[in-house]
Amino acid sequence: MRALKKILCVSMAAVMIAGLTACDDESAPAESANNPVTATTPATTTTKDPDENAPTDAEIKQVDTDAYSPDGNSGKITWLGYYDLETDGSAVEQYKIFTSDLYGGEIEYVSCQSGSDYFEKMSIMIAADDSPDIVRYEWKSFPNGMSKNLYEPLDDDIDITSPLWKDMADVAEDFAYNGKHYYYPYRITTNYAINYSRKAIEEYSLPDPYDLYMENNWTWDTFKQILVDWCNADENHIGYAGEGGMSFIATTGTTLVEVQPDGSVKNNINDINVSRAMEFCSDLYRSGLTYQGELGDWVSPQLWAENSDRLLFLGMNPEWTYTAAASQIQNPQGAENDICNTVSDFAFVPFPRDPTSDKYCIAYDTFGYMVAKGAKNKKGAVDWINLNRVYETDENIISTKKKDAISPEPVYYTSGKYEGYQKWALVWDERQYDLWQDMMDPTKFSFSFDDCWGFSDDMNDVCNTVLFDPLFHGESFTKLSAEYAPVIDSLINS
Repeated sequence: MRALKKILCVSMAAVMIAGLTACDDESAPAESANNPVTATTPATTTTKDPDENAPTDAEIKQVDTDAYSPDGNSGKITWLGYYDLETDGSAVEQYKIFTSDLYGGEIEYVSCQSGSDYFEKMSIMIAADDSPDIVRYEWKSFPNGMSKNLYEPLDDDIDITSPLWKDMADVAEDFAYNGKHYYYPYRITTNYAINYSRKAIEEYSLPDPYDLYMENNWTWDTFKQILVDWCNADENHIGYAGEGGMSFIATTGTTLVEVQPDGSVKNNINDINVSRAMEFCSDLYRSGLTYQGELGDWVSPQLWAENSDRLLFLGMNPEWTYTAAASQIQNPQGAENDICNTVSDFAFVPFPRDPTSDKYCIAYDTFGYMVAKGAKNKKGAVDWINLNRVYETDENIISTKKKDAISPEPVYYTSGKYEGYQKWALVWDERQYDLWQDMMDPTKFSFSFDDCWGFSDDMNDVCNTVLFDPLFHGESFTKLSAEYAPVIDSLINS
């Protein structure tokens, strides 16, 4: 099964859709752990006049300076990336704050393509003593980039015990390498969730997964029973598509590959919890409950939305699945219609709980920045990293984001053929928005991050095979684990 690669390659479109929604959150056209894309912009260097189109004080969001007090002398930092922080939806407000008098910063943008070009460009700049100051964390930053000495350690620059960072202490520890901390994520994000249509659930009188979750009864067993009832109700019904076994393994609190703080790597393919989760996945396939290409080679959120009366569950990133699916149904052509500012009937819940555990553990991803080795303005780069954490934790900003998501102000066209018409905007269901926020809160969920994606393309191919084939192709995990255990060991040590 090579579906994961396809998921990774097309996720950009959905993330860009998310950037157009009422929720002003992470929507970067950029590579993340589940989103390596290929940019088409040629690699260029642009320096912007800090006074050009400078926002007024009234346009700059106010942030809590008690959490981090800048000295107003952040100076110019160089950003190596594949999107412009000044214009990207995920960073534009932070950019305004950083380049205001409060921080006294300036950002020079050096653009490159994503993927291997990104790491190649960074390595060349470091070797030429022309290091960028800030770069974005990527899957292969840990452990691959750290093992190649591409980043500056930040242990002496960021106090993980401070009120600003203490809630991220355990997460930062997950990315420690050889006893040092190079990466302090400013935000946790959900990696995958179970997406579904309430309308489909209601039509067949099935238990609502959200209600089961709230009753602490959303487990592998209840998940499977709903799939069985759904598929038995109509021979054309399809049970589950999307993410492979990684998220089920994560519910056990285990990972396929685990990097230890001392830099050593543990291969868990023969761990009893990994085997137990993958056997559950194999059982779903044997029971006829998983996707077999009935709608094509790959199911996008938009395709699922169009077929949610047939395909019940889609395991995919909930943020952009929720927004992309709602957009596809409510505003398919991007034109005006009678459905404006209405709540979607799409929903999502975490992956079901391991029935042998009393807590929910889910796979997660992170967003954040790192300081390149040899950075000329490390202090300014750390100011930028701290600012992003401040922005993520400021209570007033959090409140504003939620209001904009669940009750956005109507916006109308002021010219053209749609003049006077209201623009379509997604309105989040409040309970879904709150659950989404909970699923990014380390005080409310246990998190698991699989390090298998941080090594090489060869390792990625192995992970795709091991984690997807039992669930969607009926391959024996026992056979695969025996075959690939020595391969993973070899790749870990290469």
